[in-house]
Amino acid sequence: MRAGTLTEIIDRNVKDRPAHAAATDADGTLDWRSFAARVEGYAGQLAREGIVRGDRVALWLPNSVDHLALIFACARLAALAVHINTRFRAIEIRDLLERSNASVLVTTTDFPPVDCAGILDTALAQGRAQGSFGLRAIIGRKTNARRIAGLPVVPLAAQGSAPDLASAQAPCLTYTTSGTTSGPKLVLHSQGSIAGHACDVAAALATAPAGACVLAVVPLCGTFGNALAMAGVADGAHIVLMDRFDAALADRLIRTHRVTHTVGGDDMLARIAEAAIGRPYDSLVFTGYASFSPNAAEAIAVADRAGLKPRGVYGSSELQALFAISPDSRRLADGGVPVSPQAEISIRHPESGDPMPESEAGEMCVKAPSAFLGYLENPQATARATTPDGFFRTGDLCRLAPPGFVFLGRLGDTLRLGGFLVNPEEIEGFLQKQPGVVAAQVVAAEHGGDRVAVAFIRAAPCRRPDEAAILAACRASHARYKVPARLITLEAFPTTESPNGVKIQRAKLREMAERILRDRAT
Repeated sequence: MRAGTLTEIIDRNVKDRPAHAAATDADGTLDWRSFAARVEGYAGQLAREGIVRGDRVALWLPNSVDHLALIFACARLAALAVHINTRFRAIEIRDLLERSNASVLVTTTDFPPVDCAGILDTALAQGRAQGSFGLRAIIGRKTNARRIAGLPVVPLAAQGSAPDLASAQAPCLTYTTSGTTSGPKLVLHSQGSIAGHACDVAAALATAPAGACVLAVVPLCGTFGNALAMAGVADGAHIVLMDRFDAALADRLIRTHRVTHTVGGDDMLARIAEAAIGRPYDSLVFTGYASFSPNAAEAIAVADRAGLKPRGVYGSSELQALFAISPDSRRLADGGVPVSPQAEISIRHPESGDPMPESEAGEMCVKAPSAFLGYLENPQATARATTPDGFFRTGDLCRLAPPGFVFLGRLGDTLRLGGFLVNPEEIEGFLQKQPGVVAAQVVAAEHGGDRVAVAFIRAAPCRRPDEAAILAACRASHARYKVPARLITLEAFPTTESPNGVKIQRAKLREMAERILRDRAT
């Protein structure tokens, strides 16, 4: 049964299975009655901090029961949860907090891979001095800090209650995606799209049977991890949450909790399969995967032999992950069949927008209940991504394969790095601000079985850029997967004439990048 709000889903679970296991992390397990109480308690705390309908609450947290509960707590107040990737660093954090205009940030200082307090000190110092932040308080999970970046820190505590203001039309959450300018876009979804899609995915994956258990190893801050976790909640399944990926721990959790459903990138699944040491998994019925690495086919074959039962899935931040799932007949293919019977797919010419013959490939355009409302505070980008008749332009090259479609690749130059889509302009914009750099181009190249960023720059006259210093600045300011593996100075970029003017030949830059990395390895 589809739900219109996240509160409706929780209420249904409390009614139908109050004492069943709801969510587990390193701190223990809550049943559905206790989980619902924590959700309401966190909503009460947010309300005491002044959060009202329409306010924005930034969540910068690793996977945990608390993170999952806070998503539902924000929805209860009809507040907008702004998800922040734990891999993000100072410049990215500052940009998202400024553009989202978040009133409260919930974070932790008890997550060893990330110095949250130190990063926030750097991120917020200049913004607060310029008065560009609306942030007024920080709620700290597992922290003894009294103040971070000059702001008071209130310990996270599930105390009190708050009325249920949830509605299907209310903005629910944002994901970050690659942008058309120097920063990522904020993809805005309503409660109706999140809750309804969760129910559609749950029905497609059959997470309702007794004993269903979801392993949430992919971060909840992104749609890939969030969509599966929400589907599990929609059917009252047991959600087991990992705060960071560890193959041996994932193997142990799958066996201990008899996990039935999970998702991950191809490399992640291959590493879990290796941790199995030849012992097959007999509880798994579905493992959705996305191909991120050049050796994806080999990695998925390893996972298949280990009994992970990998199945290709398709989605995006705008349509949500698990928008489509590969059928049995082509289980390991890219693309799939939409989980919603209401989804409409139209294959169109990338330039004219005209419908393509059924047998031909073109840009896939989609209209579906899971689709986003738009890009937060960015109507221009929303208009560019939407056709006049209301379809979302995916930017993906696909062809129809009834009852679904086959994904053939990206139409644009968006990079897939570290399992994340990255707009090269984000890295290029940062590089062009560095001393001695007048222009930059960033491409992805295969190196050592991974896809890495390689940057080409043009130097200012009479001033050669300091490669080591620039790369150090990148490492201090951006997630690791965005840091170029090499910085190469060119006198000029390769170009070609086109009807629309001179264009940089990014294909030639990719060839140069792979050759340079290959020569360096030898």
